[in-house]
Amino acid sequence: MSRQPKGNSIYTTRALSFDELGVELIEKWKQLDSETHVANPFLSCGFVLSFLKNRPPHQQPVFLICQCRQSGKLLGLGVFHQTRATKTLPLPHLIPFQCEYALRHGFLIAEGATSEFLSSLLDYMNHHQDRWFGIEFPELRLEQEWVTQLHQQASSTGLGCSFRLRPVYESPVVDLLKLNEKELESNWSASRRKTMRRNLKRLNKRGKVEFRIITDEKETPAALERFLVVEGSGWKKNLGTSLSSQQADSVFVKSMVAELATQHRVFISELRVDNDVAASAINLISGTEMFAFKIGFNENYAEASPGVLHEMHLAEYVCEHFPQITRIDGCAKADSYLNQIWPDRIVIGEGLLSVSKLARGTGKLLSKIRLFKRWVAHLLEK
Repeated sequence: MSRQPKGNSIYTTRALSFDELGVELIEKWKQLDSETHVANPFLSCGFVLSFLKNRPPHQQPVFLICQCRQSGKLLGLGVFHQTRATKTLPLPHLIPFQCEYALRHGFLIAEGATSEFLSSLLDYMNHHQDRWFGIEFPELRLEQEWVTQLHQQASSTGLGCSFRLRPVYESPVVDLLKLNEKELESNWSASRRKTMRRNLKRLNKRGKVEFRIITDEKETPAALERFLVVEGSGWKKNLGTSLSSQQADSVFVKSMVAELATQHRVFISELRVDNDVAASAINLISGTEMFAFKIGFNENYAEASPGVLHEMHLAEYVCEHFPQITRIDGCAKADSYLNQIWPDRIVIGEGLLSVSKLARGTGKLLSKIRLFKRWVAHLLEK
């Protein structure tokens, strides 16, 4: 699959299959995980390769790899699948690799290499526009530096590219640098403070309430098993949506947690009542950020909303004990319950990199059609 444009650039971007990665490149990927300034645990080596382990060959993705020709240093990486068409771009292009658990899209980029990586990427895509008309990103954190820079570089390179962005919703986060100055509950309404205190009293009546984060790699497997029991009970079990419902998902999460635990980039948190787990969550670390991956709660404590109490304690605990973490991304939609307790927001949107006049024109036309449909729908609602 490997193809690359000709040129004298000291950087080169290639498209590789899974089988073409090789041990050496995988090790460089792991190194990039620890050095990237673009926080995204869903593109980490441990996450992606754990997910792909039990997937059939036709579901294997395309890896866009940018390296320095001389040193072999990995500047950046993206993981994609090929599609013939989507509603956004009805032409052959790349979309983020199809994993329902990958909640944020984009690239991993080495510190200080954003401009070089994006230039090499644009050059590569321009030379291969007969194969792919662009790249589509449905879930982008629009405040990231590389997003703004790609928007600027795409239109100024003279290659005829464009990177169109559309804000979609605001997702709840906790800016821990702000939390140091102000207590979490000071952002709540009087009604919300009353409800949280009442629920905490309900738990205290059942036993000693304790919140903790398991950081010891040796304790992580047992903590994960407790999480799977809690997350796999109740309504998720009935709907078959828990991680333990499907063998492939269970294998994935166990492999992923085991791999990331060796790098101290996954922490399992627990809200306990005596020796019982009332709520538990898997939290992923990338850069200086924590990402709330999955949460489960014990329905025996449902009247106290233990999942909500867990997320309150998580923010306060991380703020106090993990000074290197500057933000917690809830990885949640706009209607999430986290909006009730976490005060800050980031804008999540769509991005479409077009690398030909046909792709740009088609994308613009479809965008205008969608705006027109929303305008008509708004009129009909009145």
